[in-house]
Amino acid sequence: MTCDIGSRLGCYMYLKRSKCIWISESLEGNERMFVMAHELGHAILHPKENCYFLRTHTLLNTKLEVEANKFAVEFLIPDEILTEYLKYKECSIEQVSRLLGYQKKLIELRLK
Repeated sequence: MTCDIGSRLGCYMYLKRSKCIWISESLEGNERMFVMAHELGHAILHPKENCYFLRTHTLLNTKLEVEANKFAVEFLIPDEILTEYLKYKECSIEQVSRLLGYQKKLIELRLK
């Protein structure tokens, strides 16, 4: 569900035995897809935790956030795409980042 959730990009909450995800209505394109996948990661990996995705802390180092980010990049960026760009087309990580529209840190996380 999209809505105005203030400075948050997304939010996952476990409410009354229901899993709820909210996404900021201001997000578009790859940023929206990443935040949705990130929050889905929380719903699957941390089902009873309430988690908020803040614009200023996209890559928080807490265990929960790292796990949700890793889930999101694994979900969104298939091995075949990375192999094509990195091996066959010999692109750099920076180039792959620009081509796919994700932050360089996210591509690096996907490669771990």
